[in-house]
Amino acid sequence: MGEKKVAANNKKRRILNISLAVIGIIVVGLLFNKILEQWAGFRAIIDKISGAFAPIIVGAVIAFLMNPVLVFFDRLFHTIFQDKVITDKKKLFKVSRTLSVILTTIVFLGIITGVVWLVVPQLYDSIKQLVGNMDNYYSNLQNMVENINEKFQKLNIPEDELNKYMNTAYLKLQDMLNTKIMPNVDKIVVNIGSGVFSGLKFLYNFLIGIVASIYVMANKEYLASRGKKIIYAVFKVKNANNILDGLSEMYRIFGQFINGKILDSLIIGMIMFIVSTILNLPYAVLISVIVGVTNVIPFFGPIIGAIPCFFIVLIADPIKSLVLLLVILILQQFDGNILGPKIIGDTTGLSSFWVLTAVIVGGGLFGFFGMLLGVPVFACCYMYINRTCTAKLQDKNLAFKTSEYEKIKRIDEETGEPIYRTEEEEDIRFKKKTPEQKQEERENKRKLKQKQHMLQYPSDLPDDEYSKKEPAQNIDDQDGDEDESDDDPISILDKFMHVMKSVASRADAEKLAKNIVENDESTGRDPDDTGKQTAGEDQTEDTGAGDPHK
Repeated sequence: MGEKKVAANNKKRRILNISLAVIGIIVVGLLFNKILEQWAGFRAIIDKISGAFAPIIVGAVIAFLMNPVLVFFDRLFHTIFQDKVITDKKKLFKVSRTLSVILTTIVFLGIITGVVWLVVPQLYDSIKQLVGNMDNYYSNLQNMVENINEKFQKLNIPEDELNKYMNTAYLKLQDMLNTKIMPNVDKIVVNIGSGVFSGLKFLYNFLIGIVASIYVMANKEYLASRGKKIIYAVFKVKNANNILDGLSEMYRIFGQFINGKILDSLIIGMIMFIVSTILNLPYAVLISVIVGVTNVIPFFGPIIGAIPCFFIVLIADPIKSLVLLLVILILQQFDGNILGPKIIGDTTGLSSFWVLTAVIVGGGLFGFFGMLLGVPVFACCYMYINRTCTAKLQDKNLAFKTSEYEKIKRIDEETGEPIYRTEEEEDIRFKKKTPEQKQEERENKRKLKQKQHMLQYPSDLPDDEYSKKEPAQNIDDQDGDEDESDDDPISILDKFMHVMKSVASRADAEKLAKNIVENDESTGRDPDDTGKQTAGEDQTEDTGAGDPHK
């Protein structure tokens, strides 16, 4: 009696869980639908929340980036003070951590100050020079137009037509200025003001973020322990362990990728500045900064940086703009094949296709930061999917290595053993063909192409096609080869083509006769008299040809 009651309670509990799961799915679906309907309002709420947490997020990012420097100083002070100056472990930890945080903050501020001191004045001079030379650029453009005009005059193009084209281009430019630019001047001013305000807001968040990063670096063990406590309180032990393993792997991927990419972009920017200075390219500092910053973006970074740099140099010197493109191409190949793998290595574990996918999707969804962080985020998702699939395959006692599935054709349902492809089923592209096989393959393709043409156009087959055969053999040989010829696809196709030719010729003859009958009926003549009339006409022509006066 007690067992039946327990079974009934378990059944009710399962029904309740299923009902709650269904209700939860319906509620989540309705909420998601509501979010999509009110996407603008939902996006505004998200932007407001992220704006409020922006200083804390900036501080966490700075602490994450400077953590290797903090660990270095922490170990250094532990080594110096341990068992010599401070014997208490807690006091040693506090002193070393305090000094490490101070020195790490000084290093970070020194890096920012050095970059600003070196780059900003040069960048300002480059932009000032670019704006100051606008008159010269306009004169160069005008001279270019005059040279083009002279070349057109040498081609004997009428001056009226040339003026007509010039006036049309001028009118279109004036129309674009009056209809698109001038009415939107207020919007342009608003965008400029919004950009200035956004810059000031970013500066504010950055300064507050530096203060927040100090607290994060000083209390990182405390924050990590509280996070572990919450995870083990909410999830089961097995799931909590999996979550912590995943977080540690995410930390490794993000740390190595971002720090390595920043170092890689810094080296590329310095190399670009040195090469630009040697080649005497204009605006060397501005070009180097653009190339270095955009190089942080995987795959598309060099292309994105090359476009504005090309147009900036093109205005000053068209020839050197081509030299700049060549230099950027060489740098991109050097970074992708030599420098990048040495610094970053295979931290993400993604192939080139998945890197391209991550950059495109991340950039389409979240812009610049999506292109920057799309690769490590996708790598973490890829790692989770790979681990989940591996665990499930191991539970089923199946092969879990990806390389093994390259040769597996299927898996036997009864035994669970993999069935591999045979050598004959392997891709023939990886097998080396003999010259005889290549010649035979070409001959078969030629015959098949010829037969396909004959099948499509049977009337093109000459009448003596089937008379041009090999000399007739003995009757005994023909009887002996009869079975083989019946089984030969080419022979069967030959017979079929012969039948098709006969049918097509007969159909053409019937169509011709039908046309003759219709023409005779339309002219009111008897079809039987057609031949007689034609013969009479021929005789008259022969008679006339004999007498020149007739």
